[in-house]
Amino acid sequence: MGEPSGAASRFPGTGHHPGLWCPVFLLALRHKAIRLSASGNDGGKLSRLLNESTTNPGVYAVATVMLSLHLGCLGVFYTGVSTPAIVVLVIMYFGRGLGITAGYHRLLAHRSFKTGRVVQFGFALAGCLAMEGGPLWWVSHHRSHHRDTETDKDIHSPKTQGFWKSHMGWMMTNDAFKESGTNTRDLYRFPELKFLQRNYIWIVLLQIAGLYALGAGLDVLNPEWGTSGAQLVVWGFFISTVMLWHATFMVNSVCHTWGSRDYDTDDASTNNMFVGIVALGEGWHNNHHQFPLSARHGLRWWQFDLTWLVLRAMSRVGLVSDLRLPKSREVRT
Repeated sequence: MGEPSGAASRFPGTGHHPGLWCPVFLLALRHKAIRLSASGNDGGKLSRLLNESTTNPGVYAVATVMLSLHLGCLGVFYTGVSTPAIVVLVIMYFGRGLGITAGYHRLLAHRSFKTGRVVQFGFALAGCLAMEGGPLWWVSHHRSHHRDTETDKDIHSPKTQGFWKSHMGWMMTNDAFKESGTNTRDLYRFPELKFLQRNYIWIVLLQIAGLYALGAGLDVLNPEWGTSGAQLVVWGFFISTVMLWHATFMVNSVCHTWGSRDYDTDDASTNNMFVGIVALGEGWHNNHHQFPLSARHGLRWWQFDLTWLVLRAMSRVGLVSDLRLPKSREVRT
C-alpha cells in the first residue's frame, strides 16, 4: 500500500511527500528536477544532489507537518461540531479515499481497469487532495513495494523495518526521498499527471482555502447551523485527513502483521477485515499480492470492497471499462 521500464534518471517528485511539503528552496529544486526528468532531459544530477545534500531538512519538514495535522484535530474543542461538518467529513473521507484506492492504486499503479483521461484526472486529483503525495511519487513507491516486498529495500515492511516504521515512520526517513522513478515513466505521457505532481502543494492549500470559504459561506447563509470556516477546516481537512492517513497506513503495517491468508504468497501479506472496511477494500491485502492486477480485492462474497463496488457501478454507466479480474479457477471461494 508493479513496474514498467524507463530511463535511468532518478525520480524527482519525492520532494512531494505523502501530503507533506519541504521548505521553499527544496521545492524549487525538486520542481526543476521534475521538469527535467519528465521532459526527457537529464534531471538525474540534480536529483542526486537533492538526495545527497538536502534530504534531512525535508525529513524534519515531514515530521513537523504530520505532527501539526494530528494536533490540528484538537481544534474541534474550539470549533465544535455541526451537521454540515459531519457531512463534509464523510464526503472528504470517502471521496479522497477513492482517489487513493481506485485512482492512485488500482488505476495508476496497477492499471487494473481502463478509463478516459478526464476520469483519470479526477481520480488523481482526489488522490492529491488526500495529502498522501503527488501521483508519480505515490505510484513509484507502491510499485517498488511490490518489487521488493519484505526485503531490506522495502522501506515500509514491518518484517524488516518494524511496525512503527512501516506504519508511518518510513516517511520521516532519508530513504523516502530516494525513490527511483524509472518505474513511473509510463505515466509521464500524461501532462495532467505531471501538472498534479508539480502543483501538489498548491492543490492542498487551495483545498484548505475552499473548505474555509464553504464554512464561512454557510455561516452567512444559515447561521442557525452553527458552521464556520474554521470548523469545516478542522473536520473536513484535519480530522478527515488524519483518519484517511491511518486507514491507508494500516495496509502497510497491519496487513503485513495481523490477519488471515487465503494464498501462500512470497511475503507476509494478510487479509484484515477491519482494514478492508476502513480502507475501502484495500485491507484484503493478501488477495491483492496474489492478484496485483485485479480491480477487485475482496474476492469472497463477504469480503466487502467498496472501491470495487464503485468501479463496477462506474463501468455500468460507461465511465470505466475492462475491469481486470483473476480467473475464476484461481480464486478460493
